[in-house]
Amino acid sequence: MITRTALFVVAFTASVVVGRATILPETGLALFWPPAGVAVLWGLYAASRREVNIATGFVFLVAAVGNGWTGMPVTTAFFLGLANAVFVVAVRAVMVGDPARRWWHDLRPAALSSLTDIYRFLAASAVAVTLSTILGMTGLALSTTDVTWETTLSWVVRNGAAVVVISAPGLAVRGTALRSSGRALLRAAPLFAFTVALLWVVFGPGRTLPLSFLPLALLFWAGLRLPLPLAAAEGVLGAFTTLYLVRGFGGGQFGTIDDPLAFAVTLQSYMLLAVGLPVVVATVQRERDGLLGELARAARYSGTQADDLRVITETIPDAVVVIDRAGAVLLHNDAAGQWLGDGESFFEPTTFVARRPDGSVMPDDEQPSVRALAGENVRGSLVLSEDRYSGEHRLVAIDAVPMHGGDGPVDRVLLVFHDVSDEQARLHALEAERQRTERLISDAPHGVAVLDLRGRVLQVNDSLAALAGRTVEDVVGMDFGDLSPTHRDKMSVYLQRAVAFPGELLVGDWTIESLDGTDAHVSLTSRVLSSPDEDDEVILVNVVDFSERRRYEERLTYLADHDALTAMPNRRRFDETLEEHLRLCARRGPSGALLLLDLDNFKEVNDTMGHTAGDELIVSISTVVRDSLRGGDLVARLGGDEFAVLLPDADQAGAEAVARMLVERVRAHCQSLDGAKRRVTVSVGAVTFAAAAQQAVDPLALADMLLYDAKEAGRNQHAVLDPSGTEQPRSGARLEWMARIESAIENDAFELYLQPILDVRSNRIVAAEALLRLVDREGQPVSPGRFVHVAERAGLAPELDKWVIRHAVATLSRLHEYAPELVLEVNLSGHSIGDESVEREFVEALHRHGVAPHKFVVEATETAAVADVPAARAFSQRLGAMGTRVAIDDFGAGFGSFYYLKHLPFDIVKIDGEFVAGAHTSAVDRAILRSIVGVARNLGKETVAEFVAEAAVLDVVRELGVDYAQGYYIGEPVPFDTFVSRHLDGGTSSWTTSGSLAADSPSALLVGGDLA
Repeated sequence: MITRTALFVVAFTASVVVGRATILPETGLALFWPPAGVAVLWGLYAASRREVNIATGFVFLVAAVGNGWTGMPVTTAFFLGLANAVFVVAVRAVMVGDPARRWWHDLRPAALSSLTDIYRFLAASAVAVTLSTILGMTGLALSTTDVTWETTLSWVVRNGAAVVVISAPGLAVRGTALRSSGRALLRAAPLFAFTVALLWVVFGPGRTLPLSFLPLALLFWAGLRLPLPLAAAEGVLGAFTTLYLVRGFGGGQFGTIDDPLAFAVTLQSYMLLAVGLPVVVATVQRERDGLLGELARAARYSGTQADDLRVITETIPDAVVVIDRAGAVLLHNDAAGQWLGDGESFFEPTTFVARRPDGSVMPDDEQPSVRALAGENVRGSLVLSEDRYSGEHRLVAIDAVPMHGGDGPVDRVLLVFHDVSDEQARLHALEAERQRTERLISDAPHGVAVLDLRGRVLQVNDSLAALAGRTVEDVVGMDFGDLSPTHRDKMSVYLQRAVAFPGELLVGDWTIESLDGTDAHVSLTSRVLSSPDEDDEVILVNVVDFSERRRYEERLTYLADHDALTAMPNRRRFDETLEEHLRLCARRGPSGALLLLDLDNFKEVNDTMGHTAGDELIVSISTVVRDSLRGGDLVARLGGDEFAVLLPDADQAGAEAVARMLVERVRAHCQSLDGAKRRVTVSVGAVTFAAAAQQAVDPLALADMLLYDAKEAGRNQHAVLDPSGTEQPRSGARLEWMARIESAIENDAFELYLQPILDVRSNRIVAAEALLRLVDREGQPVSPGRFVHVAERAGLAPELDKWVIRHAVATLSRLHEYAPELVLEVNLSGHSIGDESVEREFVEALHRHGVAPHKFVVEATETAAVADVPAARAFSQRLGAMGTRVAIDDFGAGFGSFYYLKHLPFDIVKIDGEFVAGAHTSAVDRAILRSIVGVARNLGKETVAEFVAEAAVLDVVRELGVDYAQGYYIGEPVPFDTFVSRHLDGGTSSWTTSGSLAADSPSALLVGGDLA
């Protein structure tokens, strides 16, 4: 802006000097006033409001000061300054003004690029000249100068000529200057030179011939032949050359005019015409050339379009036919022959029979051509038509468009045939697929929902609607999260994750709240089904109701900690609570008491009244015990008819009082019953944790010993450790046994006896059971019945079992020196089932002695399995994975025999001897034995009969199909050397009643680790 302003300041100042040089002495007015044209250009070139203000102020100041300096009155100088300044704003306001905006904010460039621009420029110039004349004449009227019509006319013509002569070429150059090339300048140079020469001839000194029109013809020619910038330059050259010659030398006819006013008006008008004529003609010529160019381009484009349309029409696979009202084919492409035949000239039923898609003939008023002739636009009318080339019937979509020859009725019809047979087939296939998909969704046994990306239900099947207690219509359109208002936020997060990872399978769980108030726990699998159009993407949600499974798992969790019969905490839960209390005692000091309860004469109830009556009695007594205790006390059923009570805050006196109360209340309760139940009482052993800590004995083991004291003292009473700390005799004996067991484990004072087992079918010794014995001070073996219960109660069973495992594996390794195929069976206590250290000891011993795991069968007594079925199941599965077989020992002795057959993985059933020993004389025992064998055989398991003490029993066992027999008739438990000499002497294992072995029979050893 600074550069442009500086240039215009210089130009305006120079123009003032030039204008004042043309003042006529006779009128005192300039013959030509270029400042008016420069002011107009400055106003049109200004690029901002500030620049317009600068131009207006500068023009006003120069004009006012100049006129005042030349002697004009101040008022006159002021109005003359305004008369010049008005050119800056007036032309701009009209030329580039926008009614919707303030004119000085409109920065559009002004140029003379069309006739419209010229008309607007002339109008703007007329407005500016008029305003300037009014202001100028007002100023002159305020001075001594007389204002006449001649003066006014001279002002108008002078300033109008200046505006046109100066600003019109400037605007023409601004709009098109860059289009003038050097070559165009070279072509225009001769014309410029000839113009100057002609003007010299017409207006030179002494010329008087009336030839002023000749230069105008040349200027007109320039407008026709030259670009607009050069034509404008030609006009400026002619105007100023004429001014120079006439004003400087008085040449031409203009120089002969004596009247100064007439002279000035004539010369100024000539100059205006000299510039305006070539500018206007050049502009018209350029618009004509542009229009001709556009017409030429349109013609070329139309021709190209017509050629392209003809090629497209002839090559597209769709048939295109134009017919008239008479049915004559006016135009058709090559594809039309498929439906009309080659050489067809008329569109008649004989050449084209339109049929509905069902094959029926289409009436005339439904024919697409007839409808189009009536003025209707027909789109996609389906017609079944014959393919003239293949002879098959195809489904065709016909478009019929009416064509008018003028303003009259329709006289032609354009028909387009499109074979849609394949498309319709695909559509039918897609529709069938869609119906199948919808049927799969609706008939799916689990819930299925289709959601949009915002979670709104678009589709849902009956299963999910039923799960929510709603109809399908109610669910569709709902927000999916509204199926569970309580858990809506969780669903929102879930759906956001699904949208964030489109295409990936997202798994989760949720709770659906039914209208009937029930909750359904469901698992969800969802995936966003992508589509090229993001608006068509949906979320497919599969909903599986696992409420029943969850309730089952909750039930299993509950049963893991509770007794199924009484709903009391079970042994597992009691052990956990006891361990927690012992840890609390270790931190804060011993407190509280522990009671063990065992029912007296309970077996008599089962034997005489049945197990159902026994179960009912257990339940009723558990209620009595539970109701007798405080809320903070814990009562648990440890198994069978044994209960435990934990009193967290009781002292010695409190523990004894509770024990006495329980004995009395159980006795009173049972005396109110009938039958054998009347004789049931309870024995209680009670110990405080402080007393157990003083004795350095496990509280549970000590309470168990006291329980046995109560039993041996006559039952129906309680036993509590002497407050003075002195041990009661019977409890002391058991504590002594516990010390002996610990010492025997450390010093290997135990010994394994082996009892042979007979294969009933082959009459060979194929198994042996290892039985534990404790060697006393005199070297005599002590039966496990004397100490096993003490070991279990004292928590020594796992250590004792590990001793048995170590020595049993070593024993089997030695036995393999005589019979490599022998298999050893080890019996574990129920307290060792699931103990990781016992299992680890077993694996390490096998590895240490190089004994294969399948050479062992591990026994677990049925009553031991009762305590923790899940632990027994996991234990059996882990052993089975190693190849070690598992046997259920003493089968039939517990309360849930067939329950364990169902839920425990095992390989062998060892039938309790109570059902075997008297089978040769008791029909009941034989019936029970037969049913056990039948069940085991149906399950694919082997059976072992225990307590076979005579030949008659063996005959019954063989008759009933038992696989193996064990007992004193087969062979009693004996030490290792005796077993080898009696049963493996010479590597044979055939059995006779004398215990001799055949020389050629292989042997298998079944080792049982019974602790009894």
